[in-house]
This record gives sequence, structure tokens and C-alpha cells, in this order.
Amino acid sequence: MRATKGLRAMALLLSATALFNLFSLFGCRRQEPVSGGNVTHADPDAPKTVESGELTAFSAELFLSNRWYGDERHEFIFTVSPDQNGTLTASEANSGVSLPADEELLTGLSAIIAEYDLASMNGLYNVTAGLPPEAEAHAFHAAYASGEEISFTVNNQPFSAWGEAVCDLYAAWFEKHGITALYPDPEESTLTRFILDFTENGRRVRYSDVHVPESDAIKGETYLLSKSVETSGLFGRDSDKYILFPGDYYEKLTALIASTDLDRKYIFSTYDRAANNYGNHEKGYFGWGDKTTADNEPDSETLKLSLHLTYESGHRVNIDTKKESEIEAMRPLLETLTAYLDPLFE
Repeated sequence: MRATKGLRAMALLLSATALFNLFSLFGCRRQEPVSGGNVTHADPDAPKTVESGELTAFSAELFLSNRWYGDERHEFIFTVSPDQNGTLTASEANSGVSLPADEELLTGLSAIIAEYDLASMNGLYNVTAGLPPEAEAHAFHAAYASGEEISFTVNNQPFSAWGEAVCDLYAAWFEKHGITALYPDPEESTLTRFILDFTENGRRVRYSDVHVPESDAIKGETYLLSKSVETSGLFGRDSDKYILFPGDYYEKLTALIASTDLDRKYIFSTYDRAANNYGNHEKGYFGWGDKTTADNEPDSETLKLSLHLTYESGHRVNIDTKKESEIEAMRPLLETLTAYLDPLFE
């Protein structure tokens, strides 16, 4: 959960360096806050806008409650700086990942800085002493080819939207280059249960495991795989099909799910930023669509999805939604799953 002592020392060193630069800008001595006290300085001459979009350096130290990598490590130190050969390099210090930065990453970082108006905090030092590690002061710095700079040090915000955007950008960019170290450790156990229940325009299809009476047993087996199709209302079914479980059924489903980012979206989508609570899933949002609870999207009258997964490890994924934005974004996944399932019953 916490970085090693050496990495922590590195983080403090980076923060100290940023603070030294910031106070040099202010032209004053650094004032240490007493425990529980607050020290605030704001340079009135620090520009609050940036004209350039060409980043030449970047550093952000963050603790993010709703993002982590590996086995629940929440502390990140993101940088873009020249390496020993002068090559502009993107790194995350705690995980040790590093690659030459490219225009895609630099443009993405510049866009985040603009979207969240981080320049408005330029020249700010606002630090409260005695806070827990997840809220202690962290430094930010960005430099541009134009000579413009943004520097500030404030108490960390574990639920920071801009911090999550930076983390997501770095993680996705490294993954694109074959490095997944900035994502949580993947689920490695095999599925032991799978239920897919999808309703669209009055037609409901459900794939699940079922226990059937002896009269419906197949080769003496009463625990079977089922596909039911219903179009005639809640208490009627157009068809029920039962088959023996294929020997590799759960292994193949596990592989299909693992080839997507379903689990990652699921664990990263619990937080409802609009309500400032962890009720996102209860409201039908699972990180797929382009809407949030702030959009007040009504439940669909024609679409309903339930997807329930249970793994040997005990990990569960329970998706229940009537949100059209979520279901439409999940269609490629649903098509992949049904492309495997449907032929089993033919």
C-alpha cells in the first residue's frame, strides 16, 4: 500500500526541489507550518494562463484513492524530463516504468492542464501540516517551450479529477507500448460462475447455470448450462435449452473477459463524483459510457443488462444497468460473449 523508503525519499526530494524553485520565485524564505497549522503564499505576479501548448517538462506527485497499480499502491510520481542522454522521457518513479515521451503523451498532458485550468494555481503554496499521507502536500510543475511555467504546492486531493486524468493518460499510454505496470494486478483465477441476462425491445435472453429436475437431466447430470429466450412476458418463455457444460467453458469465458478491460472499468467506476460517494454502481454506471450521474440519464424502457461473474478467488463483478449509454458502449463485449455462447446451443 505504501512506497518503499527509498522511493518515498525520492518523492520528498522531488517535492523539496519543487518547493525550492517555488520559493525562489517568491523571493522569500520557506516557512514551515507547525503541526495542524496552515501556511499559504500566493505570488501575485505568477501568470494564471499559458499560451503555449508544447510541454518540455512535467512533474506531478499524487495519492489517488480511486486509482492504483499492482497490489493496491496508490502513490504516483509522474514526470517528463530529459534522461542522461537528453532524450525527453516519461516516467513513473514508484513503479519504475520509463519510456521516451512522444507527442501523443505530451499533447495529452497539455490538454489536461488546460481542461482543468491548472494554470490558475500557478504560484500557490497552500500547505497544512499534520495531515495523513494521502492528503499531505504535493508539488506540481509544468514547463513549456515558450519559457512559460506552472508551479504550485498544495495539500493533495485524493479524489482529484485532474489527477485521475493524468494517471489514466499515463497508464493507457504505457499500456499502448506494452507496459501494464500502472494498472492493478489482473485477476488470475478462473471463473466459476457466469450469468448474462440481456433484454432489448421486449426480447430477453439469459445464459446461466441451472439445476434441473431429474426428468430434464442429460446423461444423468442435473446441473446444466441454460439458454432461455423470452418474448411473451414475465411468466412465459419461448424456449429453454439445456446442455452439458463444455469441458473448457469457464476457461474460455475467463479468457474472453480477460482480453477486455471489463474488470478494470468495474473496479475504477465505483466513485460517483457528482454525489461524492461510492454509489455509482447502484445507479447503473460502470465506466463504459460517456455519461455520469450528473447527466440525470433516465433508465431505458427497452434495454436492461445483468452480467454477473464469480471467480475462484472470490472476486465478483455484478453489473446491473438500464442506462442506454452504458449498454451501448458494452455492445462489442456482449457480441463477443454471445458469439461464443450461441453456437454451443445449436
